Amino acid sequence: MLGRMSGESCVKITLNSKKITLIFLIIIFALGIFLRADLFFFNRSFWFDEAALAINVLKLPYLGLFGELSFWQSAPPMFLVETKFLVSLFSDSEFVFRLLPFLVSFFTFFLFYYYLKYYLKSSSARLLALLLFAINTNLIFYSTEFKPYIIDVFAVISMPFLIYKLKLKSPLLLGLFFALMPYYSYASGIVALALTFVLFIFSLKNKKYLKNFFIFFLIQFFNLFLFALHLGAVEKTRAFMQNLWSASYIENNFSNLFPLILDNIYYIFHPYKFILSVFPYFLPLLFLLICAFGAFLIFKKDKFKFSILLSPYFALLILAFLKAYPYYDRLSLFLTPIFIILFSKFLDILNYKKINFAVFSLFIIFSLLPVINSQNVMKNLPSQDLWAYKKLCENYKKNEIIVVDYNFTPQFIYYTKRLSMLDFEDKNVVFKKLYYNNYEYLNSFYALSDADFWVISGAIKFPDAILTKPVIEFIGQGAKEFLHYNKGKTDIYYVAK
Repeated sequence: MLGRMSGESCVKITLNSKKITLIFLIIIFALGIFLRADLFFFNRSFWFDEAALAINVLKLPYLGLFGELSFWQSAPPMFLVETKFLVSLFSDSEFVFRLLPFLVSFFTFFLFYYYLKYYLKSSSARLLALLLFAINTNLIFYSTEFKPYIIDVFAVISMPFLIYKLKLKSPLLLGLFFALMPYYSYASGIVALALTFVLFIFSLKNKKYLKNFFIFFLIQFFNLFLFALHLGAVEKTRAFMQNLWSASYIENNFSNLFPLILDNIYYIFHPYKFILSVFPYFLPLLFLLICAFGAFLIFKKDKFKFSILLSPYFALLILAFLKAYPYYDRLSLFLTPIFIILFSKFLDILNYKKINFAVFSLFIIFSLLPVINSQNVMKNLPSQDLWAYKKLCENYKKNEIIVVDYNFTPQFIYYTKRLSMLDFEDKNVVFKKLYYNNYEYLNSFYALSDADFWVISGAIKFPDAILTKPVIEFIGQGAKEFLHYNKGKTDIYYVAK
């Protein structure tokens, strides 16, 4: 009798724990969906890169998107092609341009949960990893930006997930998927390279898979020539960006390797950045040690799974050392799921459900304020603001000159076309090139005619280029009328001579 009661009690506890896990799962999924949808429908204005890509999508034919883009832009061609198709179906609004990353983010979110089962045994560890994924500031932000970085994250989850599902038994399907992904995500090329090497070693040890691996590899090999044509077409942009990324390559003596790793940890673990800034060395180092411990646990348990999970990271380090790909925040966003899994692994060794539940609950409580703060910060970034362009359209008078800082050229072109409110001739619009000292800027403004003029400017600038703001304010001191709108974001000035 006592044994039967004891058994019933165990079943009841098990059922309760499953119910609690299910409730938390629903809450986390709802939270992740809400945060992404909240930022998407807030519909913040395009910044330079988004507007520049949008102009390329609108201006170029479908085949043109496989070649060189204007404004020093570069993006996977199929990402742009599918966006152009969506724009042709619906409209050229920010919502439509951002729709593909937004939809991919939802699919990635749910896929990540299934992928976790290969690495995390306990339900509390999986819940923690899913929570960190749901509230990650960077993942939320790039889910709602017209850039392909969230597709990079999808690649680092989906490609190994397919390996676990297919295990080289369907080499044609696996090969086609690996070959297609780089046209949607440049970072997926790194993932494909790393995983192909792991599969090669695996097939050498399990010779029955050698034939299947050869089929899989052959597809990658032939695709490499096609993709090389695209990379050759965007070589000018890549060479230009290499200079901007120079600080994110690993030095030959590895002197900057550890700082780069800590910077990446600092970047990955959002929305806790405000805490990391208070303890700039301690917390990133602590998080790194926890991740290293998680890597050790996975390596000890299953070396193949360790290789599948970590090989993209090691491949990135090698490419950063070879100066071929930068170890730089958003370009290494695809590492985020890897480090979240490593970080959450420590809960697998805690066999006490009450302790695991307490740790997970603390993370939820600890995350409330950072999540709210991060969401507000993302909505109020001091970047390009549609309001400035509306203000210009409402107040512009014929024959006034509009001076556009080069840093804001794409946004100006995109928004004035969208608003269709300005009635001015091209000769009245001056796109101000980049200058590198204040005297050049002053002379360029004094060279304007005696007409009154508007200036679109702000705090965003190219490296080493001088900000226009202090120069414009200096000129405004002697003007008959000087107005400054939208301070701190996309500044708009009116100077009446």
